Amino acid sequence: MTVPHGHQPHGTLPWAPRYWNADEFMSHDFGDVGRRFELEDGCIVMTPAPSIRHQRIARRLINAIEACLRANDLDLDVEGPVNYRLNSDTVFAPDVAVFQRGTDSDLYVEPHEIEILAEVTFTNSNRDRLTKMNRYARTKCEWYWIIDQNTLVVDVYQLDGDVYRQVAALAPGSAATLPGPVPLTIDPGTLA
Repeated sequence: MTVPHGHQPHGTLPWAPRYWNADEFMSHDFGDVGRRFELEDGCIVMTPAPSIRHQRIARRLINAIEACLRANDLDLDVEGPVNYRLNSDTVFAPDVAVFQRGTDSDLYVEPHEIEILAEVTFTNSNRDRLTKMNRYARTKCEWYWIIDQNTLVVDVYQLDGDVYRQVAALAPGSAATLPGPVPLTIDPGTLA
């Protein structure tokens, strides 16, 4: 049973544990509580709203990718955060996603549509470097970028079989072209 936030049956906790599928999760109104929600294996994961620095880095990266896509006439889009439906009970919200134009749904993108996923580290970088990295690898997303919001180092990973292997690490101070389907040349120092 799905009920609006704040209207729980008598005796039920507002966030009582239960299994959610991706469709339920995507259609539920969580209200404006200043949090980011994701769904992992049927369980809702809630994190604080990102910091201003985090958002600035993600926005500037999106802007740079968008300009690169236009300049190279690539048939791709970039957004972030976007709902990425990994499977029927897991929906993550990567900070940046590069995906094919004309997605199947306006609510989320799916594994067959994704080209690059990127996360800007937040309070729990282990979630980006372990949990999300492993889950994204399982969906066969070929490229995964992690941007450390403190150092601005961009770690670029490419899928090798079932795991990601680091293929580049770009540090602030000089421009370089990231490997992968988007020939983005950037100095990571410009992201902050």
